[in-house]
Amino acid sequence: MEEHTKNIIQVAYLKFTQFGIRSISIDDICNELRISKKTFYQIFPKKEDLVEAVLQFQLTLEKENFEKIQRNKNAIEALVTIIKELRKITNENVPTFCYDLEKYYPATWLKHQERKTQWIRTSFEDNLCQGIAEGFYRDDLDIEMGAIFHAVSLNSIKATMEMFPKLSFKRLTEFYVEIIVRLITNEKGLKYVQEHTQKE
Repeated sequence: MEEHTKNIIQVAYLKFTQFGIRSISIDDICNELRISKKTFYQIFPKKEDLVEAVLQFQLTLEKENFEKIQRNKNAIEALVTIIKELRKITNENVPTFCYDLEKYYPATWLKHQERKTQWIRTSFEDNLCQGIAEGFYRDDLDIEMGAIFHAVSLNSIKATMEMFPKLSFKRLTEFYVEIIVRLITNEKGLKYVQEHTQKE
């Protein structure tokens, strides 16, 4: 049963993030995995339970990727890598997945956003402390407010796009990166970022 659970979550994650939640039925997932609906419902009694599991899986992937980025790097190197990762996805639109979550599963979406925001804040606080100690970030920086600003700004990109539909994800992300880099770095750190994030 554990193997079925893992496979269902992985398939649902791929399909939901590519096509949205509403357009993917339980039948689609069962057919893909060649399992019965009875088996599916023994594991996930409601589709909402699967959505919750998929969000947990997604957050775990993001944490693992972030930890990989941080490993054996100083704070500014980690920041540069994160900026490059953001730029890889700047040509993508906000997926239907997010819209479906917010519209059809608001309680699940809110809980996920709260978990993710707390994780982003804590992780960025660690990066700020490290960067100050290493001499790349401003030593007068309000660490708590810097981390809160970072977390709130990332979460507000989608809402900003809804309010101003002519703005692209790429433009918003580039603007945010510019703000956060100039907010937290000192002269040494800014020079390092500029030298290592030149666009190809």
